[in-house]
Amino acid sequence: MSYKSLGDFIAATQGLGDLRLVHGADLDLDVGCLTEFAYEKDGPMLLFDRFKGYPDDFKIVTNVYRNSIRRYALALGFPTDAHPIELVKLLRERRRIQTMISPVEVADGPVLENKMKESEVDVGKFPTPKWHAGDGGHYIGTGDVVIIRDPETGWVNFGTYRACVQGRNRVSLWINKHKRGRIIAEKYWSRGSACPVAVVVGCDPLTFMATTSRMKYEYAGALHGSAVEVVKGPWTSLPIPAHAEIVLEGEIPSPQEEMVAEGPFGEWPGYYSHTGQECVVRVKQIGYRKSPTLFGDPPMRPLLSWGGDLPAAGAEVWDHLERSGITDVTGVWGHCRGLMMVISLKPRYAGHAMQALYAANGLKGSRSMSSFFVAVDDDIDPANFRDVLWAICTRADPGTSVEILKSVWTEDLDPRLTPMQKETGAYTAGRILIDACKPFHWREAFPKTNIFSPEDRNIVKQRWSKLLEEMESQKKTNA
Repeated sequence: MSYKSLGDFIAATQGLGDLRLVHGADLDLDVGCLTEFAYEKDGPMLLFDRFKGYPDDFKIVTNVYRNSIRRYALALGFPTDAHPIELVKLLRERRRIQTMISPVEVADGPVLENKMKESEVDVGKFPTPKWHAGDGGHYIGTGDVVIIRDPETGWVNFGTYRACVQGRNRVSLWINKHKRGRIIAEKYWSRGSACPVAVVVGCDPLTFMATTSRMKYEYAGALHGSAVEVVKGPWTSLPIPAHAEIVLEGEIPSPQEEMVAEGPFGEWPGYYSHTGQECVVRVKQIGYRKSPTLFGDPPMRPLLSWGGDLPAAGAEVWDHLERSGITDVTGVWGHCRGLMMVISLKPRYAGHAMQALYAANGLKGSRSMSSFFVAVDDDIDPANFRDVLWAICTRADPGTSVEILKSVWTEDLDPRLTPMQKETGAYTAGRILIDACKPFHWREAFPKTNIFSPEDRNIVKQRWSKLLEEMESQKKTNA
């Protein structure tokens, strides 16, 4: 089952028992800090309302799915109790068989139930938090979908770019110069015109997931299994998800015409990043549904937990390994938001593990900040960091099992970049490849582990399930 709206998914999450309501939180401290607490504990989705000075039913939702394997699986229609590597396999299988589905335009939708036009426009009508203590403003766009159309081809692009409230009818956008959104905007500017834009700040999770894809609405349709319903934006004529929560329509003038101070902002590597003059959106019209909910997806420090890491990175790297001719891969997982990629495999020949690591390192694009690549044997669960760390500490020889790569492309959000590198745009850093598999040439003589076999563990789990549940409950109580 797919969910047409963010509200539908919130209701499904409540049915799963993963939703907590929070009334009357402070926008400058409570919302951001409680979101951080919930993220650190692999906690529930949080739905905030009853903000002081705002209508009681104007809401903010956080921890929608990015910190939860269960809610990620729920959004995609996968079993919510599946093991992380099983989710990677399910995602890869779905990608193999799914077909792109173009969006379908409908005459009207909930996102246009209410409108602010011209002098009525006021972005400040919506409760917007300060997500981190040191942020340079209130960011309305963290879980946003920024929609623009290529003036040459007519192709519709959308992506997620951080958007900060800059006044009643202004928000800033930070769009890196290599992003498609910026490239398209520059086409308008070169013609002497502003770029029409629609900033959606609340939509269903599958359409939001499609912001990182190449096919955008078509890929969102593939994830849903049906066409995404869109309405024509009254001001921009851009296709807007009909069941979205809030949309800001307007234009992005060229930087030569208007810019605004933006940042700093706490970004996903866990550090404040980027301050400078950036693009601005002149908001001309706002549409919003009755009782709108702002989708909050503030970047959080990447933690070493299953909740903070999702199957998409593993599926992407696994597919790349197969295309590269690497055989016998049994699992792939990305820890710390993919900064560390772990590959489990059954080594078939000497050098097999290191070959897999070099191949994974060659994946271009979304893995640009992955710095640690680790190969482990198939008896190691790549999604369990304690297993991975044990393998590194007991099977990898620092003198022979490690390769260091230098001057590999990284992103401008990389906190290891020096001030000079940031100034000159020399975005490069090192990477490390760690072969934490048993040495191939004497693996049969390698000491046997003292861990009970999976078969024995399953027998005991079934026999003592109640006791084990009590132990797990006690662990959570003491956490």
